[in-house]
Amino acid sequence: MPACGDHGGATTEGASETTDSTGSTTDATTAAPTGDPPTSSTTVEPTSTTMGPTTEPVTGTTTETGTTTVDTDTTTGDPAALCDRLGGEVGVGELVDGALGVVLNDDRVNGYFLNNDVDGGNLRACLIKQLGQVAGCAGVAYDCLDMKTAHAGLGISTDDFMDFALDFSTALDTHQGAHPDLGDDDKTAILGALGELAPDIVEDATSDATVYQRIGRKPAIKSLVGAPGQAGSFVDNVALDVAINGFFAAAEFERLNTCLTRQVGGIDGPTRYGLEVDAPPGIDPGVGVGDECKTMAAAHEGLVDANDMVGIDINDFGALVTDLVTAMETAGVAAPDQDALLGVLGPMCEDILAPEFKNQCPGASKTETVEALNLATSIPDDTYDGSLASMACAVLVVPDDGLDFVAAVTLTVAADHTFVGDLVIKIQGPDGTISTILSRAGLVEGVDGQGDCCGDNSNISQSNPLTFKNGGATDAEQIGAAIPGTNDIVCVDEQPPIACEFHPNPGAGPGMDLDDFLGLTTKGTWRVCIGDAGGGDTGTLHGVTLAIDKVKYDPTP
Repeated sequence: MPACGDHGGATTEGASETTDSTGSTTDATTAAPTGDPPTSSTTVEPTSTTMGPTTEPVTGTTTETGTTTVDTDTTTGDPAALCDRLGGEVGVGELVDGALGVVLNDDRVNGYFLNNDVDGGNLRACLIKQLGQVAGCAGVAYDCLDMKTAHAGLGISTDDFMDFALDFSTALDTHQGAHPDLGDDDKTAILGALGELAPDIVEDATSDATVYQRIGRKPAIKSLVGAPGQAGSFVDNVALDVAINGFFAAAEFERLNTCLTRQVGGIDGPTRYGLEVDAPPGIDPGVGVGDECKTMAAAHEGLVDANDMVGIDINDFGALVTDLVTAMETAGVAAPDQDALLGVLGPMCEDILAPEFKNQCPGASKTETVEALNLATSIPDDTYDGSLASMACAVLVVPDDGLDFVAAVTLTVAADHTFVGDLVIKIQGPDGTISTILSRAGLVEGVDGQGDCCGDNSNISQSNPLTFKNGGATDAEQIGAAIPGTNDIVCVDEQPPIACEFHPNPGAGPGMDLDDFLGLTTKGTWRVCIGDAGGGDTGTLHGVTLAIDKVKYDPTP
């Protein structure tokens, strides 16, 4: 699936582009405690699944920013008493740092914070102001963004909010150990104030609005990605897949798991692939500032299968997709969510495949057919002198659609003529390249189109068009050679019958075959011209069809 770079090791498959780092990490990152978040003894008890206000309102007033001021000292009424029991402004800062430390170690929610576009210093300062105002610390006022504005578009779910609240509760328990005057009622009041913010913070009340939430958030994604030996996981499936496991010979699997997890989590979740930070030990291992997950193009550049030393091709990509689907089915990912993940993987194909195979990706190639029909254009008799001006020409325009390189050309000409050995056919590409496709079948001429009489005397008919392609069954110089009579028709009367497909033969004319156009531009004006270099027989050009295989990447790098 999404891939990341592994310091020269082989990786595969990933999703977004890496962007330049401009932000910073939270102040608590380097000082955060390690390991799993401890169990809290104090919990938030919302009265609804949307984490709305509790049924027993907390004493205090609600500010315009959405922060509730709480007075829990029922004996003195001193608004600063809670602040004092927290340890004053310094203690409030310690509590915020502790809470951020727990949150950053919690994979259920840390994806919202471990991105370098998060201004950690501002986040910490605003949390201190917010909590300080709630606690009644003198001179402290919350002047940051209101909750709804600050969290708009983040897609925070009820599950996210509850887990954050539990982490905060854990930090409160730890803080209480250093500040024994802080009572359980104080903690309940603080958590109650936090709970009242839920309506302005939570955007996904049912915790199922995104693929990220439905899959099970970051912990489930980490398990889905997995590692070698983790049965049923994506990476283990790949490790066991002999078709592609050679690309992983030097992979750093911790880093691979982190980058793939962040890639999937960034599809419609909170992580930002390529904006990695220095996380607490054990969290998002293998990445950090200056060692971010790579773009797909950079991560896969130069990779070869250690088993055959060939780069990634479309078959390898298909094997990868199969391994991912198997892992998603094992993990119980619903079909619509599987489709969503595969829909993100598809466009990565061009960045993942080796340069020589990129045109195999979906959308990187097509066949463009352009036609000029019902022409009824006379072919000037015995006027051909080697120039296009002496020929009857059809003009065809190929549109610009981003697939601008020629991979192959097939020409079909519908014409009537009573002496095929008189005829010369040429194609001119948009850049002026001219290739001679047919030059007086049956005659070896010393000069382009000119020479002694005569070539093959067979007829051609518009009802049996001539097709020219590289790999055609018969040499164009042999058109009519198997026809016994002068009035017989090519592709009708041959003995034995032949397929009416010919590979070009330029004779003495310019060009070699239709590969003369390989790698040249497709867009623009093409001309197909037919000339007559012998007297006494005439004909008419009725129709021309060019089928051009167009590709996105130059097939002749």
